[in-house]
Amino acid sequence: MPSTPEWFIAQLKADIQFLGAQGGVLTPSVYDTAQVLRYAPPEDPRPAVGWLMRQQRPDGGWGSDLMPLARHIPTLAAVLALRATSDTPESRKAVEGGIEFFRRTAEVWAFEGPPPDDIPVAAELILPRLLEEAAAVGITLPHQPFQSLSALGTRRRGLIARMKHRAGTAPIHSFEAWGTEPDMNVLDDSKGVGNSPAATAHWLRLRRAATPGARELPEVSGGEAFLRAAAEATGMGIPGVVPTVWPIVHYEQSWSLLALFSTGLVEHPGLRDVVRPQLDALHRAVRPEGYGMSEFFVCDGDITSTCLAMQKDSGYAVDGGLLQRYQLADGQFITYAHEMQPSVTTTAHGVMALAILGQDVSRQVRWLAEKRGADGLWRMDKWHASWLYSTSQVMLALCRAKATDVVRPAAEALLRAQHAGGGWGMASTPSLLETAYAVHALRALRDQGHFGPEVKRALQRAARWMAAQKDVPPEQQEMLWTGKELYRPFRLDRVFERSAMLALELDRDSLTE
Repeated sequence: MPSTPEWFIAQLKADIQFLGAQGGVLTPSVYDTAQVLRYAPPEDPRPAVGWLMRQQRPDGGWGSDLMPLARHIPTLAAVLALRATSDTPESRKAVEGGIEFFRRTAEVWAFEGPPPDDIPVAAELILPRLLEEAAAVGITLPHQPFQSLSALGTRRRGLIARMKHRAGTAPIHSFEAWGTEPDMNVLDDSKGVGNSPAATAHWLRLRRAATPGARELPEVSGGEAFLRAAAEATGMGIPGVVPTVWPIVHYEQSWSLLALFSTGLVEHPGLRDVVRPQLDALHRAVRPEGYGMSEFFVCDGDITSTCLAMQKDSGYAVDGGLLQRYQLADGQFITYAHEMQPSVTTTAHGVMALAILGQDVSRQVRWLAEKRGADGLWRMDKWHASWLYSTSQVMLALCRAKATDVVRPAAEALLRAQHAGGGWGMASTPSLLETAYAVHALRALRDQGHFGPEVKRALQRAARWMAAQKDVPPEQQEMLWTGKELYRPFRLDRVFERSAMLALELDRDSLTE
């Protein structure tokens, strides 16, 4: 079928109208599935064990090569899960391969200073805990490379110990790494713990161990139902195979709409009938603190900023004062309270919101400029593995802020980074999603005086390359979002990709002028 605006509009509408359904849909997680197998396995764990073994890479480890630091958590969790739940020649070989991979590659964690900002979510808590559990069952692994990470984890555990445990807060998302009692205060109305299958499974194990006949308790049956629903959100149809974070209703809604917002498609006549109900739903979902990834999780500075920016620009009445709680004195925006690694994209989204609200953003722009690399790009972010995402989000925000002098070097570097075939990607071959990020950023240059012939030629090449990739099967597409391991929120990523492709199709005439 030819690539036409009508085709892309139909594809986008199919995803937009279901945003938030099933709590959001995303890829299954090796780490969380392994923890469920260890702590709260389904009645028949064999299908989940088989799935886990099929995810092992030829080098013996689990996880994507795109982010080496995101491989050790799923690898060690898989080793411990297989060791505890299976004793076949195949599983023993998989365990041996995982241990060898871990030993061979542990040095990537040997930092001279503190860990970088883009380590996996809660790695400072989870990885030391997994190392302790491996030692307890006689698995000898190197600990020296993880000293810097463990020191950060010790600081984080100290903070958590002084906090009152409340359901749906950021520390509860990693409850499996530090929780020792089945505290009822960490359960939320989803019947789970911290929007996390791993944390929920660990809580269930603690509750069952503490209470004879616990299976009959409503909180236990509720936790089991949470894990079943989380498994359904992966589309795998395998009990116990779960995602790394769930539910993600408002995250899926807000970031999908952000993709349309970035490409000027929010008010497109062909999409308005499905976009407006989603905007209306977000407008109704605001809380006194802003927005979180779901109604069950604490609000954060990132989703709050994007929701306010889009709604204000679309004519909704918003309370800009909600942003104040997420701003620090140096210009940085925080995602969650007490976080130890900053996020350039969270600050970028805060800049976007402030600029649309008509507020001064000079302090925030200076902060972003200081975080730029020598090559003009923003290469590191805690929520995403690709520098194309971080760079594109900062560029989009700076364009809104009319910070032309800061945008120009990034635009030039982005043009130089285009692959010969027309796509972009941090790996040796380009990816559809990363190319979409580059397209979003380059199209935003129109109002900055940088939309010259070289940008048009780059977008022409991107249009041809993306058109040839539009039917790539989902299993061949990248997992680039950073949680406890890398993952792909299916609908969200497809909206980013297809919004870029539709925008290029609509730009066809202007790009050939």
